[in-house]
Amino acid sequence: MNLRKMIPWHTSPAASSNLDAVHPATPKLTPPSAAPASADALSNVIQLPSLSPLAQPAGLEAAPHVAVDPAQTARLPAGLFGNPELKAFFEENFFGLGRHNGSFYKTQEALLQGKQSLVSRFQNTASAMVEQRQSKIDQLRNMQLQTEGVCPTTTAQLDLACSRLLREIDAMREQIALAANSKGWVLEALNRYQIGFGKGLREAVDFELLGN
Repeated sequence: MNLRKMIPWHTSPAASSNLDAVHPATPKLTPPSAAPASADALSNVIQLPSLSPLAQPAGLEAAPHVAVDPAQTARLPAGLFGNPELKAFFEENFFGLGRHNGSFYKTQEALLQGKQSLVSRFQNTASAMVEQRQSKIDQLRNMQLQTEGVCPTTTAQLDLACSRLLREIDAMREQIALAANSKGWVLEALNRYQIGFGKGLREAVDFELLGN
């Protein structure tokens, strides 16, 4: 039975929508003879990015992956790298310091003195770390004597801790000796300082003599 013949065509929109729900419109099918889009037409289609700038605001985008050189990450033992004094030293802006000194002093002698100052600071920092660890070893040895024969596990743990501190002391003493010849861990700081010194020198000469 055709319901549309029984209901006038001026029926309200709500009623019409109910009829459509009962008898939904037949979907249109694509004729089988329709030809697929040509390769040229597809080549002219511009592919839009899947994410708009609003979907990922500036400053919140994921940081690009940066390859890490294992040699750089392993140049300091984990225990020593976590030391606040040593970590603070390597986080200084040696490039900026060299640039400042280069723009003011502009001599080879000033460059050498600046690098020697960095070497001395590094050696003093390393020497202080050696003394701290040696003091810690003395405390652990004393505790080891008190617990010996009482708790073998505790005694072994104290001995292990002392061995680790001794290895760190040997490593720092080696770096103190290498730093005297501008080698070892301090070399990176010296290179950054020298690059900054040269840049500051060139900028000062360009400003004062060449008027640039």
